[in-house]
Amino acid sequence: MAKLLSEKDATAIKDYFSQQLVNPVTLRLFLQDPSEPGECMYCSETEQIAQEVVDLSDKLNLVVHKATTEDKAKEYNVQYFPALVLEKEEGTDTGVRFYGIPSGYEFGVLIEDLADLSSGKIKLTADVIQQVESVQKDVTIKVFVTPT
Repeated sequence: MAKLLSEKDATAIKDYFSQQLVNPVTLRLFLQDPSEPGECMYCSETEQIAQEVVDLSDKLNLVVHKATTEDKAKEYNVQYFPALVLEKEEGTDTGVRFYGIPSGYEFGVLIEDLADLSSGKIKLTADVIQQVESVQKDVTIKVFVTPT
């Protein structure tokens, strides 16, 4: 199977990870069970890109779930497939979800999210952090993107 990441991109990401990753991060991938009816668009490609990214650092771990054969999808409140759930360490859900394949601009966001979670550093200004900390109720933020 052909690689999705070019050698040049893989080398650049590997170098970035070697500088930025501090603590382990787990990518928990939820796929539709292939024995179930209907096609899971981009499930195989999402699994491939997740594996290629994880292969670039020993601080990254990939756990794959076939959604209909495990209750983990319900436990993590995964609603669509494919889904990537990012964990600071295996079992510690950060609430970050990627539904669909993280390609295009979303791929860069995935790489940055992995670095941010691993380092524990927040790349926001003090006033933005203060505004976020002042929120007194649970909030769900959903960002929808389309291919360009």
